[in-house]
Amino acid sequence: MAIRQILKNLGLNDKEIKVYLALFKSGKVKPSVLAKITQLNRATLYSVAGSLLSKGIIAEDISSKSLHYAPLPPGTLEKILERMRREIKDKEVLIKKAIGELNLITAEKLYPVPKIIFIEEDGLEKFLFDNLVKWSKAVVGSGGIWWGFQDHSFVENYEKWIDASWETSYAKNFYGQIFTNESEIEKKQNKKYFKRKRSVRFMDGLNFTTSIWVAGDYLIMINTRQHPFYLVEIYDAALAGNMREMFKRLWILSGK
Repeated sequence: MAIRQILKNLGLNDKEIKVYLALFKSGKVKPSVLAKITQLNRATLYSVAGSLLSKGIIAEDISSKSLHYAPLPPGTLEKILERMRREIKDKEVLIKKAIGELNLITAEKLYPVPKIIFIEEDGLEKFLFDNLVKWSKAVVGSGGIWWGFQDHSFVENYEKWIDASWETSYAKNFYGQIFTNESEIEKKQNKKYFKRKRSVRFMDGLNFTTSIWVAGDYLIMINTRQHPFYLVEIYDAALAGNMREMFKRLWILSGK
């Protein structure tokens, strides 16, 4: 029958269709009688009837001493459509939420959340040496320039580390271009490593009280002007890239 296929397309399963059509043919009927008509056991019948009740297309009649099931008018089938509409609306809300969550995941891949490390004075020198090769490699991989500005007090306190920075296997592949304070220690270093491509520029009227370097995708900020010293490393490609471009422009402008 065509009605069976229509009901199936509306989401009713075979047993629900069998019970629903049997009720329309029989009218109000006891569960025991309906079980015989449909050839379903009582437990299955109650389960199927419960599903049809939840869909709002049949009703329970408890006006007599015993329970009866009765079909509701054919127009109540529209309740199935209403239910489907509600489900679609709910799914629309869920899909929008899913899209938002997936966009966040994509954003995290394109723009990673910055990784920040804070190092206190007692561990600063060790951290500098432990990460020297990592930073040098990052510089080589991002244009070959170690950019930054520097408080000369860093050189006064960590001159050995600067010496070591030019002994790594990557040192021959990058240049150091640093703005700094005019001082005896920086003039000494500039002469010492001029041939090894360490170039510094003194900025008239500026007195840097902290140091910031751009090493590839790493930003390294160091305070050595007063105790306790500290270092902050930020791993953020976008931020480091912007800083690198700024230092490039400043270097060009300061050389004019």
